[in-house]
Amino acid sequence: MTKWTRRRWIAVGLIAAALLLAVYSFAVEPYWIQVTRHEVGTGPREMTILHITDLHFSTPGSREKRLLEILLEFKPDLIVITGDSIVRNYDQATFTELMAKLKAPLGTYACRGNWEDWVGTSVDKCYQFAGVRLLNDETVQVGDLPVDMTGFSNFKPTVPKGSGRFRIALCHYPVILPVAAEKGVNLVFAGHTHGGQVRLPFIGALHTPFGSGPYEAGWYEERATRMYVSRGVGTSMFGARFLCRPEVAIHRVRY
Repeated sequence: MTKWTRRRWIAVGLIAAALLLAVYSFAVEPYWIQVTRHEVGTGPREMTILHITDLHFSTPGSREKRLLEILLEFKPDLIVITGDSIVRNYDQATFTELMAKLKAPLGTYACRGNWEDWVGTSVDKCYQFAGVRLLNDETVQVGDLPVDMTGFSNFKPTVPKGSGRFRIALCHYPVILPVAAEKGVNLVFAGHTHGGQVRLPFIGALHTPFGSGPYEAGWYEERATRMYVSRGVGTSMFGARFLCRPEVAIHRVRY
């Protein structure tokens, strides 16, 4: 084999590897949803919470179909949605239909993300028609349980003081954690980071958006407050994921 032939084969191999990597990153991993399961708390009562974030819905597709399959499989007591559910020019009718299917005995609650702010109030009406309770800097009781649910629409909110009840906070932006910990929130659900969307071994996320802080994905704790940052279901800005599968998180919460 001549030197020139070796170089050609090396070039062909590198091109093929790059093409396979591109196909995997754009056509496989973004649709390969991982269900992660977690246990948190030590109280005498328990409930199962399904956490959805960063759906970035445009029109129905395989991710939305898989999301409904997960819902049927795990039958959660409560569903929480932590923002960026839509993109610009999303199909409002089919989004409302999808949200209406996200039913749980204790209800479905959501907070706003940056995409909801960019798109406007149309998503608020979709949530309303679908029976999803959108919490804009407000606190409500979950059913008749000693549990309060607070939804924050930004990452510098005024958080009410603790009430002696179990307190759950929904915020799109993980940088809420220090504020929530100061005010005695027990459990925070967040998104926004996409886990970086593209991660490299030994390095982690190459980039996370403003409002993420040092929180990329997974569990974080400050004082007595625990926060889970989900990698989210959809993609943003560009459609690739690498070593960062989309996620739907199932939490068994003891309170």
